[in-house]
Amino acid sequence: MAKPNDYLIAQRLSEMTGLSESTNFLIEFNEAFEGPIHFKADETLWKMGDKKGYIWFIHEGYGFDKMLLEDGTKMLNGMIEPGIFICDENTLLWGGSSKTGATMNTDGTAFRMSHSKWREHIIQNKPMQSVMLNIMSHYVQMRKLRLMKMKMMDKIEYWKYIQERFNGIEKYCSQTEIACYFGVSKSTMHRIMKSEID
Repeated sequence: MAKPNDYLIAQRLSEMTGLSESTNFLIEFNEAFEGPIHFKADETLWKMGDKKGYIWFIHEGYGFDKMLLEDGTKMLNGMIEPGIFICDENTLLWGGSSKTGATMNTDGTAFRMSHSKWREHIIQNKPMQSVMLNIMSHYVQMRKLRLMKMKMMDKIEYWKYIQERFNGIEKYCSQTEIACYFGVSKSTMHRIMKSEID
């Protein structure tokens, strides 16, 4: 079971940046998080339209965040898994209402820091500003890799990869949401999901 003094967040930042997990400003950042917060399956981290936001660090559990498109369709936006930081970027960067909603689909444990506290901490902590550039770069690379896989891999192979990574995804996300994530029509997604790799 995770405890506040385990410095799980400092350890994760150490993995992402190469800094020692005992670096003072990483410890300070770790201690700015509330938690651990325990979730039951199907509990919500945040909803679309929320005004107050948090940065979440996921220690245990899996889930999905989804966004509402202009035509009213929901799209699978991202997948929640242990070791990642997640938030609604619109609320974090611009202070607006959240454009996404996130749900834990399994039991889980997480830590959180309010967006206002995060901004205050970063503004007052010069070394952490540099680290944040590395962290943002890490996530940009993750997204680029995801997009490259989606573009270069056979769609059926990519679907099998997603299924292995997020077992039971089709139970928690509609075919339309997954199709939007893949950038294909619902009928094409249906064929992909029914296909078998030789």
